[in-house]
Amino acid sequence: MWKIKIEYDDESRMTLTGKHKDIPLELALKYHNDYVSGRMCKAVYQQYPKREHEEMDLLEKIEELWGDREDD
Repeated sequence: MWKIKIEYDDESRMTLTGKHKDIPLELALKYHNDYVSGRMCKAVYQQYPKREHEEMDLLEKIEELWGDREDD
C-alpha cells in the first residue's frame, strides 16, 4: 500500500492511496501531471509499512521508477 500526500500553497490538502505494493510508473506520472505539475505545492510519496520505507518527494519516486525501468 502507498499514499501520496499533496499540500498546496493555499494550505488545502489531498491524499491519494493505492493498494499496489509500490506505485506503478504510469500511475505516478498521471498523478503528478494531474495534481502537481504547474501548481505551487508539495507532493510526498510514502510506501507502507512506514517503518520500512521513508517518505520521499513524488518526483524523486518517479525518477527512481524510471531508473528501474531502464535497468530492465
